[in-house]
Amino acid sequence: MGQSSNSVLPLDVALIGCGKMAVHHAKAINAHGAGRIIALADPSGDRSKLDGLVSKEVPFFTSAADLLKTVKPMVVHIATPPATHVDLAMLCLEHGAHVYVEKPFTLRLAEADAVLEAARKAGRSVCAGHQLLYEAPARGLTESLPLLGRVVHVESYFSFKTVRKSSDGRSLMSPIDQLLDILPHPVYTLLNVLGGTAGIAPKLESLYVRPEGEVHALLQAGETTGVLVVSLRGRPIDSYLRVVGTNGSLRADFVRGQLTKLTGPGTSAVGILSNPYRESMQVLFGSTRGFASRILNKGKGYPGLAELIEAFYNSIRQGTAPPLSPSSIRETVRLCEQIGEKLRAAKTEFEAQAEIELSDRTRRLSPVDARKGLVLVTGGSGMLGRAVVAELRRCGWPVRALGRRVPPPSEREAGIEYAKADLGGEFDPTVLSGVETVVHCAAETAGGKEAHERNSVVATRNLLRVAAKASVRRFVHISSLAVLKTSKEMGGPLDERTPVDLDNLSRGPYVWGKAESEREVVEQGAALGLKVRIIRPGPLVDFSDYEPPGRLGRELGLIYVAVGPRSSRINLCDVNTAAQVIRATVHDMDAAPAVVNLVEPTAPTREELLARWLTKRPDLKGVWLPSLVLSVLSPMLTLLQRVILRGKTPIDIAAAFASERYDVSLATQVVQWARKESEHRPDGHKEDASAT
Repeated sequence: MGQSSNSVLPLDVALIGCGKMAVHHAKAINAHGAGRIIALADPSGDRSKLDGLVSKEVPFFTSAADLLKTVKPMVVHIATPPATHVDLAMLCLEHGAHVYVEKPFTLRLAEADAVLEAARKAGRSVCAGHQLLYEAPARGLTESLPLLGRVVHVESYFSFKTVRKSSDGRSLMSPIDQLLDILPHPVYTLLNVLGGTAGIAPKLESLYVRPEGEVHALLQAGETTGVLVVSLRGRPIDSYLRVVGTNGSLRADFVRGQLTKLTGPGTSAVGILSNPYRESMQVLFGSTRGFASRILNKGKGYPGLAELIEAFYNSIRQGTAPPLSPSSIRETVRLCEQIGEKLRAAKTEFEAQAEIELSDRTRRLSPVDARKGLVLVTGGSGMLGRAVVAELRRCGWPVRALGRRVPPPSEREAGIEYAKADLGGEFDPTVLSGVETVVHCAAETAGGKEAHERNSVVATRNLLRVAAKASVRRFVHISSLAVLKTSKEMGGPLDERTPVDLDNLSRGPYVWGKAESEREVVEQGAALGLKVRIIRPGPLVDFSDYEPPGRLGRELGLIYVAVGPRSSRINLCDVNTAAQVIRATVHDMDAAPAVVNLVEPTAPTREELLARWLTKRPDLKGVWLPSLVLSVLSPMLTLLQRVILRGKTPIDIAAAFASERYDVSLATQVVQWARKESEHRPDGHKEDASAT
């Protein structure tokens, strides 16, 4: 595609934004060699994700303006949050750079027009992050379109896995924010065929959305109809573009990386009978090639990205039109903006109704007990935090739930005060005003060491310091059983005296972060005058909405592979049990142990856990894999990970499914104490313990 990048000098390139998407850009730029990265910028001050991809000698700036004043890149890649795209693109154009803007290009059509007009006046090119058009299935589909005759129908479908956090790893994403972030992909692939074959701009005929993250749109371009479906809930995960013409159909599959061609009218008996076999063979062999290509080309970043960037660079060198026309970028932004407006309106209406229902539930609650002090629960919107705030409020405590955002009414518990704070950074200390007890459930659950250090370790340190200054005197820290040294190392069952496995990143960043957070509490709590209790729940499950723990096994298609002896037990903790123990600890910290490894008194067997899951998922078939077989396979799987992950630390597969051994005597006493205290409250309130 274009001239060879080896025959010319590479273009000078700068990256603005050094997050996850920038990693893919760096890989793509390095892969084709048409550009060389000469500068980086990110306001966070963190360039660590690009270590190994960009030389440490490359200058780094915390300001894009400073970068552009200091160095003179020919091309700038903008891989920052969408709301920053317009200002950064205009700044780069003012400094004479060509600009590649990640999707969504802009959030508003007027903004896209402003950027495109500025580029025209400056004589510079812009490109949007529409890399699916340069994936092999999309290119093959475009080449094969003439075989279909007249195109009558185009369908773009995209269902995907929900995530909780944005690409910066800090802020949480709502379903609508996530949907709008990926929406350009299915939109521009649809418009590329729909508008291209009809020769006119498609018109939006109807649009139906759901605030949970669903889009259904019907478009018309001449005599060709387009259908767009985007879903956060639809399963399995899928992404495809299907084109139907008067002489057959094409299906570009962006998950499998393959193109299925069913050309010919298919109206004869032979065509009707042969088409399923033609399709099956293409899916089988095409998917195999597609998956193999993705594995072998993993070092090039997202599929299609290197090819699109190279085409953009070649157009700059040759002075030709960029690979994506301004009109295609405009139409993509236009349709995404229309869908976004409808989604936001639906969300507003949905949350207004949810707020009415929340107020009604709050009115029906018993009033808080004036004798009880205010409890602050960090991570109050998470799985455990939500159960804790509900349990505390049900038992009469005034509760303030703290998180990185204030959840919308549809995600709140009745009777709870919600507040916002980023504990890993500077935050308003007034969120602890009037607080008597802190229950610290919040912790990082994803990302590398940097994310866990900031959002677990530093967050705990900051919270301890601010709590002490606010005259809080009681601190309940929620740690994890995973922080302990293993029973294999200790040579026997683990108990509350087992040492914490500190400074051990080989256990993974989550365990490292939880262990270091617990150390902060132990070392700083007493010095700050805080009465501290540490609760280490085992793997959390919610038996009222059950999903199996990771140590049980893995789901592979329609088979659930359970690992280990059927009768062996997995120590875990039901989220409602944990909430009761935390509530009892808040009620009577003097009676609670200083540290408890919290698991269910009677651990369920692997067979019981699998049976529970198969009851909920009757579509699955359970298969048992003996531990001995996994132990034999584990070295080979470790070697395979080293090849595929290319330098990343492999996981010990056998250890990941092994059952730890625990002395549960203290946990049994604590659970019984919490349940007894729940049933026979000294303040005269009798509580419902049926949840456990």
